[in-house]
Amino acid sequence: MPLPREVGQVVQTFLTLIDEKAPGLVQGLYLRGSLGFGEYFHGRSDVDFTAVLSNRPDKAQLDALAVTHAQVSDAHPDPHFDGFYLVLADLARTPAECPDVPCMFEGQFHVEGRFDINPVSWHELARHGVTARGPALSADDLWTGDAALRTFSYENLSSYWVPVANALVAEPGGAAKSAAAAWCVLGVSRLHHLLTTGSMTSKSGAGRHALAAFGRRWHPIIHEALRAREQPDAPSVFDHDPGQRGRDTTAFTQMAIEASLACGP
Repeated sequence: MPLPREVGQVVQTFLTLIDEKAPGLVQGLYLRGSLGFGEYFHGRSDVDFTAVLSNRPDKAQLDALAVTHAQVSDAHPDPHFDGFYLVLADLARTPAECPDVPCMFEGQFHVEGRFDINPVSWHELARHGVTARGPALSADDLWTGDAALRTFSYENLSSYWVPVANALVAEPGGAAKSAAAAWCVLGVSRLHHLLTTGSMTSKSGAGRHALAAFGRRWHPIIHEALRAREQPDAPSVFDHDPGQRGRDTTAFTQMAIEASLACGP
């Protein structure tokens, strides 16, 4: 698929710089996340990557990666270019078997970490990955396990989303922001989609799923979440009552978590 212009610029800047500093190190570069579903929104989407290296990087190569990312961030502060570095053999094993690897997350380079080392990333690469450099990944290259993906997604409801729902209750001012509606309503709906259909979807796809899966009582806040993601400059039905947006975001998030947990792991 053709990359959005600003995504292509970030990718090309990265590849040019790393090839200058560490020739031959980055053999494959694959994009995940929204791009894999044909979805990208300027100012709201990140560029999530997985890079396949020729070898485990030594100190000089790690330094080259760190400097390259600093230069990419300076040249392209938006969108975030986040991801991780591994060798091809890592992708053939479960994420749990992958060692800590170099990662880039929200402008910070980490020599070792586990950012996005999980079944979601492996499945996105296998089923929705976009090849920016290197050969397309084949089924033999990538581990996939639907049961593990389902279990990981189910556990994410309790480990991540329940605390988020509690924070919405504790911080009504934050819950009232349109960004909270987009993040929470679409984020939990994405997990509900996977647990009920067995397949992955984008955030906007999750919103459309929610419109079909949940009653009309929830349609205003679902439409609001989609507006905030896709057309943030468009007027909102909550413009004159952001408090109601916060209450609806909180109530929907709690309801959708319970509905998702009821699906079982």
